[in-house]
Amino acid sequence: MKVQNSERLHIGIFGQTNSGKSSLLNYMTGTDTAIVSNIAGTTTDPIRKAMEITDFGPVLFIDTAGVNDKTSLGQARIAKSRQVIDKCDVFIYCLSLDDDMQILTELKKKEKPIIYVASKQDLPVGSKISEKYKDLAPLKINIRNKDDRLKIFARIKSLEKKDEPTITKNLVKKGDLVVLVIPQDKAAPKGRLIKPQVMTIRELIDKKATAICCDLTSLENTLSSLNKKPDLVICDSQVFKETSEIIEEGTSLTSFSILFSAFKGDLPYFIKSVKRLDMPLKRVLIAEACTHPPIDEDIGTVKIPRMLKKKYPDLEIEFARGDSLIDYDRYDLIISCGACMFNRTTMLSKVEKAKEKSIAMTNYGITIAYLKGILDKVVLPD
Repeated sequence: MKVQNSERLHIGIFGQTNSGKSSLLNYMTGTDTAIVSNIAGTTTDPIRKAMEITDFGPVLFIDTAGVNDKTSLGQARIAKSRQVIDKCDVFIYCLSLDDDMQILTELKKKEKPIIYVASKQDLPVGSKISEKYKDLAPLKINIRNKDDRLKIFARIKSLEKKDEPTITKNLVKKGDLVVLVIPQDKAAPKGRLIKPQVMTIRELIDKKATAICCDLTSLENTLSSLNKKPDLVICDSQVFKETSEIIEEGTSLTSFSILFSAFKGDLPYFIKSVKRLDMPLKRVLIAEACTHPPIDEDIGTVKIPRMLKKKYPDLEIEFARGDSLIDYDRYDLIISCGACMFNRTTMLSKVEKAKEKSIAMTNYGITIAYLKGILDKVVLPD
């Protein structure tokens, strides 16, 4: 299965304008991904390039605009660069001779690894940069020397790799029988499954568990054909209640959305926050990571709003998609999708901002299970 960008280690490249960020991106990836020019402000929106680092794994490099961009669109470009900070697992900072180091304050607050680079070592200014910032122990890089990029890869490889989170966590072990209830609604891409379903199936195979897939209409027939009760049933959140009414009492049940709320986000906070639905609400935000066009029975724009309006007829419901900035103070509750299109760092950054402002935040699957009164019957991953 192709590694999606959301599952790659995100490495942001920051620095002043003309500090060599775009040249460094091209140098590391061996491509002409970014336009290189001496003209300030050449890089506008962040530029992304995925690659595989040998003996390490898949990464995503993100080249950002210079943080001292003084062009007419400079502030907009800098704002885009700052948005990237919340997505990154690692920072590469390209030093400049006249660097004001202001953005470093923001990077250091994230308490993530920062790799300092003194590039332009093929030019007289390069040695001046490395000497000025020798206390930072920067990597000296000459992009005319093809072997210098190995220094950066070696530094990345030296970073302590965190334990890879799993989707099903403690809910599935080797030899388990898992039934996946996958309704194919209008939002499902023709001829293929959606990302959370594919990722979950792949993990079950890797765990040496048995995965059996069906839709809701064939669930009873599927269960009756088995010679044992499933160890776990995973369903789409939209058919939570219907699935719970079909499976045998005592069978463990969860949803893809709940699994991903733990895989990508902060499950304990989501569970705590969903109880905000028991108090008066004025305005709720429904936030979706992907940007597919909404359809008649879309879970985020139609089904959840319908359930909320049934309980709170006067409730104001607003929507955010993709990387849209969120004004957290506007809302009593934020309901996020499973965030399969975000990396975990991005989602956790959003949760932290909600926590800082004491704003309740939960996700689709938990919301649906709670509103349908079956959250206490659903198994949650540790």
